[in-house]
Amino acid sequence: METDSDSSYKQVQGLSRGLTVLKALSQSPHGRSQLGELTASTGLHRTTVRRLLETLILEGYVERSQEDGLFQLTLELKRMSDGFSVYDRIAEISEPILRDLSAEVTWPCALATPEEDFMVIRQSTHSLSPLSFHRGALGRRLPMLMTSMGRAYLAFCTDSAREQTLALIAAKYESGEVPLMSLATFRQILIRTREDGYGSNYGEWQEDKKVAAIAVPVMGERGEVLACLNVVAITRAVQPKQLGKNFLAPLRAAAEALQRAL
Repeated sequence: METDSDSSYKQVQGLSRGLTVLKALSQSPHGRSQLGELTASTGLHRTTVRRLLETLILEGYVERSQEDGLFQLTLELKRMSDGFSVYDRIAEISEPILRDLSAEVTWPCALATPEEDFMVIRQSTHSLSPLSFHRGALGRRLPMLMTSMGRAYLAFCTDSAREQTLALIAAKYESGEVPLMSLATFRQILIRTREDGYGSNYGEWQEDKKVAAIAVPVMGERGEVLACLNVVAITRAVQPKQLGKNFLAPLRAAAEALQRAL
């Protein structure tokens, strides 16, 4: 009779290697990685890692992003773990909605979720739009004060979330990391953002001064901001007033479609 203490079974090497790849992928920045990075982190042969990835893709646990070709864990696998986040679900569901939005406006668009005092891009069409100027947008961290998605998030999030985030930013003042505007000025921008119904940035972010962007929030059932969607153009192609005129209606429609799909 077999017992739990029976140790006669041999290790299933293929399963062990597959789990090694999944573990390495889960520990990659933002849960995404290139084949070469997984080969280096697992110590397995490149061909072996590629075979394992193809098997995991067939089984529905790994997928390859159409945005930049990186391998990433699927929603199905994330559902099996305690670390599954609503942000992962939003990013996955948003992909076809962003594609339709970008096809309508031609310019690239993206979805970002909050992380401390940044917005992190979780999905984008920068690799698809003929007008894109940022091919490696996924995982990019956008400062709250100076970007359209950061402003949209803070303008429409709960009072508690806003004040906690602004406290983090204020701490950067105290540590010497001084943003390009005072928090008092930023609060005035948030008032205008709420009145307009969208966040915007027109060459104000020093790291990317050619950017002209407009963003709207994706709201949850309890009135919280789950994510933000934006459309990104360049300042030499559009005037500030054209951001709302040209992009606000399709952007709002995309946000509403995403809210219905959640």
